[in-house]
Amino acid sequence: MVDRSPISVAEVIGALDTAVVRVASMSTVADTGQVDSVAVIDSTELATLPEAVTEALLLVGIADADLLQWLRSLGEPAAAGRRPAVVLVKSDPPQLDEAAAASGVAVVVIDPRARWDRVLTTVQASLDRHHDDELGTALTAGVDVDLIGLVGLIAHGTGGLVSIEDATSARVLAYSPSKGEADDLRVETILGRAGPPAYLDLLRRWGVFDAIRRGNEVVDVPEHPEQGMRRRLVVGIHSRAGRHLGSIWVQEGLGPLASDAVDVLRGAAAIAARILTRELQAPTAESQLVQRVFGAHGGVDATSAGAYLAWPVDEPIAVIGVVPVGGDEAAHADAMTSVGGSLRLHASAFAPSALTSVMDGRAYLLLPAAGADAITRWVGGLVRRFDGDPALGGAVLRAAIVMPLAGLAEAPAGRAEVDRVLSATTPDVEQTRVTTLAESRTAVLLGEILQTLAGRADLIDPRVELIARYDAEHATELVPTMSAYLAVAGRVRDAAAAMGIHANTLRYRIDRAQQLSGLRLDDPDDRLLTAITLAVRERRDAHRSGRVDMQ
Repeated sequence: MVDRSPISVAEVIGALDTAVVRVASMSTVADTGQVDSVAVIDSTELATLPEAVTEALLLVGIADADLLQWLRSLGEPAAAGRRPAVVLVKSDPPQLDEAAAASGVAVVVIDPRARWDRVLTTVQASLDRHHDDELGTALTAGVDVDLIGLVGLIAHGTGGLVSIEDATSARVLAYSPSKGEADDLRVETILGRAGPPAYLDLLRRWGVFDAIRRGNEVVDVPEHPEQGMRRRLVVGIHSRAGRHLGSIWVQEGLGPLASDAVDVLRGAAAIAARILTRELQAPTAESQLVQRVFGAHGGVDATSAGAYLAWPVDEPIAVIGVVPVGGDEAAHADAMTSVGGSLRLHASAFAPSALTSVMDGRAYLLLPAAGADAITRWVGGLVRRFDGDPALGGAVLRAAIVMPLAGLAEAPAGRAEVDRVLSATTPDVEQTRVTTLAESRTAVLLGEILQTLAGRADLIDPRVELIARYDAEHATELVPTMSAYLAVAGRVRDAAAAMGIHANTLRYRIDRAQQLSGLRLDDPDDRLLTAITLAVRERRDAHRSGRVDMQ
């Protein structure tokens, strides 16, 4: 286990930049403790915080009266063990300064427009960066700065305000101090919100977004006084293989940009590409440890992981897997990466000790297994919360739960079980958004059986293949007709209605299929074998079209 050295409250405030409206009772900042962890707290948890309280608390959905009462209670001698170093809130009631001074805690008022998941990830990124520096994390390819250091170099070289965004333009990875010179686009972006719609539409019509995705040329975007937008330069970040990794934006401040700002940006894009490639390949120490808890990278000793993560090793746990369904399936992995921070926020609000990781296009959550019904209800609300989220590209989220498991050592088994449910149940079949292996046993086992059979050509009935070839050569629909007939247990009228044909037509097709193949669909064994073969064919076709994972 490696101990973390904390960062100061002032560093937390500086990292949040334009998201900070003000700090209540500034005198408390210098006197409060240091920060080495962060958690999200809601109104139900405020009165029951443990003595070993997290040093930075994000208070979500707390009423003003409850906030003021809680802050004043922290000033009492008995509350010394429950006093955090800094509290982040979005409300600013009239008596906040007095309550903050009484508490001895730095209270930071966050812009109401800021997304809580962005605030959480910004603070956590500051902690992770500080921790990685202590561990001696080195950059490859001779680069000795990270993204935070790089934005400082770019700001110095260009004389502008710098931000680096991810490939989706939905997340700011790093930014330089705004110094009170940020325009609305920069402010909204740092807050985790979309910029002014009219100006974003202009950028699209000018081809700016297409240009940064397509190549490495620096785009000079002129100022737009009507929209209150200043001139900016932007360049795309691309890997050596041509993958779009993100973009660097430089906004002109009160003074003009440096004459060689374009050259500075070209060089910065090359360095940023190496940094982002390195970060994609090498996650932070803590995120990699969480992945190992779930069984990745060879796993990890549960006792050591529990000590590092402050997780009781024998506490019963629940493991949840979350996966996107529908929409642009080629973008599912990037979509899950984009919503990973939001999932982490909601999981931390539900259980402050929750662990979250995104791997192979799926998100995994680990929670204390306290109250199966409460967890199931919460997961149901979680997946529906993201309906219509632009980051998912038209997809919706499904989830599988396994609980309770005996302790942290069972997390890899829990992940394997939710993977069985998410992989073996076909997403194009109508089903509940949240399920367990017990609830999906038939679909899971049948899916795994069909997956096994799909890899054994010798177990596929050639008589059905014969009918399929006849369909292809004569433009008939004998195979779909057999599928419809077997799906309703041989009820001719129901099958005909499903096919949209006359009952006599359906009878003719079934007879023709039997004549061609020698199958007898009035024989139970022939019916079973035919149904299995048809299901394997359907699964194989779905896999070829990308609708079913055959792994």
